[in-house]
Amino acid sequence: MLSFVMAFAMGAKCNSFLAIDEQQFERLAGDVGFQGTAVVARNSAGTKLFLTRRLTGHMSSAKIISTNSVVPERFATGRAILDDNGSLISWVTNNGLPKGLAFATGQTIPLLVTNHMASRFEFTPGAEYFMLDEPLAAAGTVPAWMAAPQPVPFLTAGATNMGGYVPTWDGVFRSAEPTKPLFRLPNDFYASGIFTRSNEVIVSGFRSAFGRSSQSGRQPMKGHPAWVLVYSGNGFGYGLIRQLDISRYDSVLDVDPTTGILLVRTKGEISAEWGLFDPETGKYKSLGRARAFGFFLDPTFAEYVKSKMIGND
Repeated sequence: MLSFVMAFAMGAKCNSFLAIDEQQFERLAGDVGFQGTAVVARNSAGTKLFLTRRLTGHMSSAKIISTNSVVPERFATGRAILDDNGSLISWVTNNGLPKGLAFATGQTIPLLVTNHMASRFEFTPGAEYFMLDEPLAAAGTVPAWMAAPQPVPFLTAGATNMGGYVPTWDGVFRSAEPTKPLFRLPNDFYASGIFTRSNEVIVSGFRSAFGRSSQSGRQPMKGHPAWVLVYSGNGFGYGLIRQLDISRYDSVLDVDPTTGILLVRTKGEISAEWGLFDPETGKYKSLGRARAFGFFLDPTFAEYVKSKMIGND
């Protein structure tokens, strides 16, 4: 039985949602001539899929899939990040150099790796924006980063006392200007994903809790609740315009750029499911068991990808 899911969420006009299990991905990869373990991403409009992998000798390869077209690419870089059109926009440098995140602009951001922690980064689909999580000590050496606006320092009302806890520096950048942060994220938020919709930057992750004035340090919690922050640009900067409490779910995997509907993963390791959650109505639609990959895609392109995955089940 073909385990393919294609859904128009809750009757709203939106992109098609496509879930791909491991067997279907093997068919897709074989059809386009891709070999090896892939990092899979979509572009911002959901009209392309990018399959990338690292090779030996500080090389990487990619297959750029669009309707009726597969373009192979090869780059003299580490992990490759592609923009909306499939061009190389960023890559990880670690070939005899200090590890860093390099950009097509010619600029590089150092990535710190220690025994205790490592820098983290995530790009939006199409790589127009990215989120960077750096140790505070490293970020403190860059004056422009520490001076970046922080629309909301704390999500917890009245929280000011972090005690002896030192948060990391979390900021959002535009890939066209990768050394100039647009804004910092709250001190009590752990970012795990970043997406875009119109002029909004949507950051998913987990909300923590720090002490109020009478308490110090991070408060005891059984588990940090999943949370979503929605920022909007107004020509003068970015402001936090909305928070979404999605604590009943585990995480956000994708966001429909046309409707804002979320692809969420439910809690549980063995029995985890995927579903579509509409923040406007609060409605949730189960999509069944979790798969290997899942994306909101342009309907025509989704049908094309589907045709590449159909086998003799």
